[in-house]
Amino acid sequence: MNETDKQPKQPLKNTVLERIEQEKVCPRSRVFFRGRECVVWTLWFLSVVVGALAFAVSLFVVLHHQYAFYEASHSNFFTFMVEALPYLWIVTFAVMVYTAIYNLRHTKHGYRYPLWLIMASSVVLSFAGGSALQFFGLGYSIDDLLGKHMSLYQSQNKFEQQLWQDPADGRLVGRLAYATLSPTTTIIFEDVSGGRWTMNITELGPSDLSTLNSEKLVKLLGKATNEELRLFHACGVFPWLFDKSLTSAERQRDRQAFVERVTNHARRSSLGHLESNAEGFSSITLPAHSVCATIAPVYRLSAGQ
Repeated sequence: MNETDKQPKQPLKNTVLERIEQEKVCPRSRVFFRGRECVVWTLWFLSVVVGALAFAVSLFVVLHHQYAFYEASHSNFFTFMVEALPYLWIVTFAVMVYTAIYNLRHTKHGYRYPLWLIMASSVVLSFAGGSALQFFGLGYSIDDLLGKHMSLYQSQNKFEQQLWQDPADGRLVGRLAYATLSPTTTIIFEDVSGGRWTMNITELGPSDLSTLNSEKLVKLLGKATNEELRLFHACGVFPWLFDKSLTSAERQRDRQAFVERVTNHARRSSLGHLESNAEGFSSITLPAHSVCATIAPVYRLSAGQ
């Protein structure tokens, strides 16, 4: 028999008391544990709410850009969306889902549920809440509000203006500044940065001119013929509709108008090619040399079709 077996065993209560003293365990009331449970559930609820807000903004961005004029700036829709996606909100959504799962696992009975069920419930609740918020237009409102009050936050309104205010690539955002009373082929256009452009409008159609003459903020597609002298050849004018909540049908009509403008310029390009190769063909029936037929969106849209 070894020496350990010979030593008398201490009563269980003494062992427990010694351990409590060694670990400095303090008694807690039932109110403390109930309060902690409430805090954990509150944190879970808040994480789901923030996740829903993040999903609402992300959903707004995707739906808004579904009908974007991506051919005006990018070679395809994929590269456009890579630049347009709200990565800040996507990361926020992922973090909030993880936080919701963590908090739910630390509730009184959270350990009873499998991880996949907790994850699925948190994601579904955030998706449902975000979809409801976006249905009432809060996705746009949240994004726009943060953009107006936080200089470092790039709202989709700021992103859209930054994307279209690029004269070197044939895009401007602004409004009509001055036009003569008599019919004219040039006008003065002021962009959002304050620069004034002498603009050739000979290739604009009646709907383009009507939109331009409204003197409201517009998006303008064309070609800068001389950036130093601020000379610009206009090819299409589209209303700036980012400051209002549009339906899918309205966004579709807006994009269809863009496609029609660019397609018409593509037809002029093909007619010009026919004129240069056909002998004896009457040039009177063909349009003059079209600057708009040479802009990049014409080739991008033609390649996509």
